[in-house]
Amino acid sequence: MKENKKGFTLVELIVVIAIIGTLAAILIPTIYRYVKDAKIQAAIADARTIKSAVEASLVKNIMLNGETAENGFNKVLYLDQDSSKAFKDRNKEIVGAFTNYSWVVYKTNGSSSSGSSQSLDKVIAGALDNSVSETWEVGTKTNPMGYNTSKKNAAKYLKDCKTNFGLVVVYNTDGTVRLMQIYRKGIMVTYVDGKYIANAKADAHFIGMGTWNTIYTDSGEYAPEDAYNVNLSNKQIGTDGNLGGWYN
Repeated sequence: MKENKKGFTLVELIVVIAIIGTLAAILIPTIYRYVKDAKIQAAIADARTIKSAVEASLVKNIMLNGETAENGFNKVLYLDQDSSKAFKDRNKEIVGAFTNYSWVVYKTNGSSSSGSSQSLDKVIAGALDNSVSETWEVGTKTNPMGYNTSKKNAAKYLKDCKTNFGLVVVYNTDGTVRLMQIYRKGIMVTYVDGKYIANAKADAHFIGMGTWNTIYTDSGEYAPEDAYNVNLSNKQIGTDGNLGGWYN
């Protein structure tokens, strides 16, 4: 008896291919968004860990060393963008800062490093060393805050400076983090005003001398009104304290 072996007709194959194509068109963007969201959430989780480690080390050091820890606070955070005022007359706060520049100095000089801010740099670098399982590459002694435009961005910083991360930390005199920007694996995570904001765009960049509203708007979020008044301008108060500039 002959077996009736019937294959797919051309029309049936076309229908099957069309169905597979339709499903792929629906599922691939969904899967892509899921993977992207998962990477962003992982980056935020790492940022939380890093921030907690930095704050714990700072608070402990400040409590133990009291006035000697004050040497680490040699930057000015401007809270007033009134152009009619001289910088020295604007509303401001004294803060500390740690960037990749600080990291390279620490890694190069180790325990022998000294200076007005390096007393706390060593504390933060030690916390950073133990905050994630990956190795932080040393890179070159270049401050990431100069990479603050869509063209001169965070990805270019990693390439130019031969490192796998970019970091800017601004901390208060009580040891709490005021602002943190960490760029790793193509994602910029910024902690500001108690919130973590992720920017996975190819042109994500550091805030530099810009006002903090761009942290929000670059990520497609609404910026609070006071964010337009805060920046890390490199113009310091000079004779009022000879504080160091943000870019060195």
